Parts: sequence; C-alpha cells; structure tokens
Amino acid sequence: MKSILLLLLLLSTSYNFSGKGEIEWKSMESAIEASTSDDKPIFVDVYTDWCGWCKILDKKTFQDDEVVQYVKENYHAVKLNPEKDGSFTFKGKTFTNESYTDQHEINSYPAIIVLHPNGKEKVFMGYKDTKSFLEILKKYKRQVN
Repeated sequence: MKSILLLLLLLSTSYNFSGKGEIEWKSMESAIEASTSDDKPIFVDVYTDWCGWCKILDKKTFQDDEVVQYVKENYHAVKLNPEKDGSFTFKGKTFTNESYTDQHEINSYPAIIVLHPNGKEKVFMGYKDTKSFLEILKKYKRQVN
C-alpha cells in the first residue's frame, strides 16, 4: 500500500513540473472588467456539452503549450455554453448566454468569438487546430492594436 501511495505521489509531482499549463478561463464579467483595465482582447469559446469537436478543441488546441502561453500573455479567455443559464452586460446591454450567441448567428459548435471592449467583434465557426487558432488570435490582436 505504501508503495502505491509513493508511486502516485511521484507521478503527481512529475506531472505538476512537466511544463503543461492550462488556459485560465474567466467568467464573461471578469474578462470584460480585466480587458477594460488592461486593454487585452477576449476570446470566447462557445461550446455545448454534447459537441464532439468542442471536446477535441479542449483536449488538443487548448492544451497546446504555445496556445496556453500566447493566450496568457495576450488575451482573456471565456467559456460560454449557450445552453446553460448565465447573463452579463457588455457595451451597455445585458445578454443571456443564449442571446449573445444568437446575436452572432452562431448555429454550430464550436465557435470562437474574439472581441475587445472598444466594440470590435469577430466570429470564427468550427474546430481550429493549434496553428489555425494561433493565426486567428495573432491576426485579431494586430487589428485591435
């Protein structure tokens, strides 16, 4: 029993130091507040619990070290499920999760919304691999600065 516990402890310790990071997901409210103060844009991962491609996006693209680092340095990240309750205020309007995605005519998942409190918003539909996702974020970052 002690051997098993020691093995589990060693495995968890080595995992913690493996360099794997995670995207820091925020609520829409806290991302908007942070973006207003530091001028970083926001990317919103629009997903549903039943979406297979959303799960692949989470496991592959959003776990990539380069993506995690780029998002950490340049964006605030939000996960938004239009099928779950939630509301927030943006640009003086109050939205539910569903009404915000309806406004952007999102009818398939996953979708990425990139936005800046200054008003610029852009929607990208469908699964994005690491390279495509980083290209989107880098291009949008240049457009808002």
